[in-house]
Amino acid sequence: MRLPIKPLLLTLLGLVALVVYLNWTTDRRSGPLLSDLRTLPIESQGQPSTAGNLLGIEVYLQPADYQSRDRLRLKFATYLDQARDAGMIGPRTIVVLPEHVGTGLFALGEKPEVQQARTLRDAMQWMALSNPWDYLRAQFDNTGEDRRTEAVLRIKAAQMADDYQNIFADLARTYGVTLVAGSIVLPEPRLQAGRLTTDIGPLRQVSLVFSPQGESMSPLHYKTSLSRYERRYSEAPVSEQSAVLDTPAGRLTVLLGCDAHTRGMPPQTELLAVPGAVEDPDDCAAQVQNPDIPRMAVRTLGLPWNLLGSPRKPARRTHNEPVQIRNLWLTERP
Repeated sequence: MRLPIKPLLLTLLGLVALVVYLNWTTDRRSGPLLSDLRTLPIESQGQPSTAGNLLGIEVYLQPADYQSRDRLRLKFATYLDQARDAGMIGPRTIVVLPEHVGTGLFALGEKPEVQQARTLRDAMQWMALSNPWDYLRAQFDNTGEDRRTEAVLRIKAAQMADDYQNIFADLARTYGVTLVAGSIVLPEPRLQAGRLTTDIGPLRQVSLVFSPQGESMSPLHYKTSLSRYERRYSEAPVSEQSAVLDTPAGRLTVLLGCDAHTRGMPPQTELLAVPGAVEDPDDCAAQVQNPDIPRMAVRTLGLPWNLLGSPRKPARRTHNEPVQIRNLWLTERP
C-alpha cells in the first residue's frame, strides 16, 4: 500500500508553520528605539505669583515613548524637571498634557513591528497577528467602522487604563502638581473607588485629572465633539455636562478639542484646560467662549501611527511647528 507522502508533508509543514507562528506571537522583545528628550523652549506669560500657574507641554510623541511605562513617564518627567528648574512648578501649578497621550498605550509590551509601524492600519494589523485569539474574540462585539482599531483598544483596555493611571498619578504625586492627563480612548470608562476601569460598552474618549497627592479627581471628562477619524472607532456620549474641579489654583473645567468652542462652561469656572487645542475655532463651527477666563490650550502636535488622522497615512510632521512648554502665571483674585 502506497502512503500519501505529499499530504503528510503538507500537514507536517503546516504544523511546523503553526508552531513557529505561535512562538512568534509570544515574543515581546522590542528593538532599540530612540526618543527625543531634548529640553524645550519655554514661552511664559505674566508675572510669577503665589496664585499659581497653568503649564502646558506641547511635544511630538514617538513610538519609543510607548515601549514601556518608564519610557513614557521619562518623557514628561524630563520636561517637568525643566519647568521646575525654571521656577514654574509649585503646589498651585496645573499641568496640561496633549490629547490622546493615553490612547497610544495600546502598544506597551507589544512587538517591535507594532511600535515601528508608520500608520495606524499597519500597527493594528500587527496587533491582530500577535494577539490572534484575543483579537478574534473582540471582533464579535465590534460595530465600528474601523474594526481593527476598535478590537485592539478593547483587548488592551484593562492594561491601558492601569498604565494611564499609574504613570500620570505618579507624575502628579512626584512633582506635587494638579495634572490634566491628556486623554485616552477606552470602552465604557468609569471611576470605581478612585481607579479607572473599563466595561463592555462603547469606546469613549476621556480625560482624567490627578491631584498633587496622585489621587483621581472625579468625574471623568468626556469628549463630545469627535473628529471624523475618531468617530470611526469611538462614540460621543449623548449628553454630558461639563464638570468643575476644586484645585489649589481655583475651580477648573476640562474640555477636549472642539468641546472648548461648542460646549458651555459651568458658571463657577475660574480656569480652563484644553487638551487638543485647535488652531482655528472656525473649524469647530463655533467661537471661543468666555475669553476672559485664564486657559491653557495644548496642541496635539503629533502622535505615533497618526492616531488623529487617516489610518492609512503616516503621521504628518511639520518641522516649523515649535515644540514647547507654555506657561501662564495666574493673578491674585480680589
